[in-house]
Amino acid sequence: MKKLVSLLLALALVLSLVSVSAMAEGQELLTIDVYDDAANYNGIQTGWFAKVIKDRFNIELNIIASQVVGNTIYATRSEEGNLGDIIVVDKAKFPEIVEAGLAKDISDKLPACENIMQFKTQIDVYNKGLTGEEGKYYGIPTEMTDTAPDTLTDDVIYSSPMLRWDLYKEIGAPKLENLDDLLAALEKIHEIHPTNDDGDPAYPFTLWADWDGNDNMIGIANVVQLTTWYGEKLKGSAMLKPDYTFSPLYDRANAYYTITKFLNKAYQKGLVDPDSGTQNWDNVSAKLSSGRADVMWYSWETGFWNSVDRLNAGNAFIFIPVADQNYYADADRYYGSDRMFGIGSGVEGEKYDRIMAFLDWYASPEGATFQHDGIEGLNYIVENGKFVPYKDNALMDNLPVPEEYGGGGYSDGNNAINQWIVSSICVNPVTGERFAQKYWQSYKDMTMTEMKKEWQAMFDAEDSVDWMKKNGKLLASPSVDFTPAADNNDIIALRSEINAKLCEYTWNLIMSCDTDDAFEAMWDEMVAELDGLGYNDLFEYDCGVWQPEVDAKKAAIGM
Repeated sequence: MKKLVSLLLALALVLSLVSVSAMAEGQELLTIDVYDDAANYNGIQTGWFAKVIKDRFNIELNIIASQVVGNTIYATRSEEGNLGDIIVVDKAKFPEIVEAGLAKDISDKLPACENIMQFKTQIDVYNKGLTGEEGKYYGIPTEMTDTAPDTLTDDVIYSSPMLRWDLYKEIGAPKLENLDDLLAALEKIHEIHPTNDDGDPAYPFTLWADWDGNDNMIGIANVVQLTTWYGEKLKGSAMLKPDYTFSPLYDRANAYYTITKFLNKAYQKGLVDPDSGTQNWDNVSAKLSSGRADVMWYSWETGFWNSVDRLNAGNAFIFIPVADQNYYADADRYYGSDRMFGIGSGVEGEKYDRIMAFLDWYASPEGATFQHDGIEGLNYIVENGKFVPYKDNALMDNLPVPEEYGGGGYSDGNNAINQWIVSSICVNPVTGERFAQKYWQSYKDMTMTEMKKEWQAMFDAEDSVDWMKKNGKLLASPSVDFTPAADNNDIIALRSEINAKLCEYTWNLIMSCDTDDAFEAMWDEMVAELDGLGYNDLFEYDCGVWQPEVDAKKAAIGM
């Protein structure tokens, strides 16, 4: 029966490809403007992904990336009444976009999109909350899952301290009780690893500034994400504590202070890349790929270094516990992540049809495979109906792409939308395994290396999440459907001013304070400045905005 189902799914996929390819024939090339808060690239999509969608839909994507050209582009295009043909925005912005008439009512087309509507439950919940009506659709949540709101599928959480296993072992694999121990270990690692194999300088920490203030949070992103190591989660300007209460971000009892001071101590010891604060993510990703960083903290960052070969060699990055930490992690984002897909209100006719067909394909098994797994014959091969990793260094080394996909470098042509409808933890119906490579049985078999066996023996756990659960160190937050209220113009201006001042001070606290006394004096100065700008007003406002989400989470766990 399983073989029959697999054959039928494969046949359906082939038929859908024939239909999609036929659609592209005889049509003129259509340029689609994609306003995209998630994109790190601005301009026309090029390379292999451009060829994939041109072959199927005869469209090209013009990416308008607010992270690249600046957030003022949002106001400018909104005033012009045309944000984009496809809109990818933070969820908090979407209600105001609908209210302003910038997003199209897609109720006439969306129900027929079979791939997107496999997430009908989640889409219905969001849109009913937006409009108050059943069957009225404007938005498509991003990265929805096929699991459940209280499930934590991943074996590694979004942010945790990860070190190179070979370097950690070379310094004696010390047990880390706190951040001071972590700093001491990194100091020893820097002594034995001052450069990469090419002789370029390497540092434990290489930071970047171009993500600061994103995702509805103020402050520098590199600090904000590390606050979750202590069970805290920033909500706007308010720090959500493990007991579900809010506290001012700059309180010295909070993790924003703890992490900022930790990074300053690292700077004082010469452990922070001096380019930090002035370089952007593109610079950093190149350094990660070339072995110039000794710490990673985003789970996905390991994709720029870890490969099967490096796992086998024992020089890949892996979670190293710090005993006083309690790790915050969101449960599976069943209702989607913090962004939305929408269609511009001015889109009509054939353009509307082709955009909806493209988005439905984007949520199809084939579309999700390109997004999460890459190109067959380059990133993976197929054996007995299952995916097997092939050249898993394609992204980090920008490997050449087969001519049938237009050639060029793999990472150069990667999907610049940088946001998905289907989460990578969803099951691919073609293979029966999740899209994310780390869940494939072939990958598990290939990567059950001596390094992993050593880690498991040392920490008495199968993986990092297993260790956290066994040791009571995981604070899993249930997924709930919640959209924060949109800021009014006064709050937008206040938030922007406070964020700019907080980021300026935080970078100076990390990169310019040569003594602890200087750090403490500057921290006091920062608090006074922020209070003078009206931080407490913003804090009270954000507490009110995010309290309904807290109440929903508490209800979900029976608090």
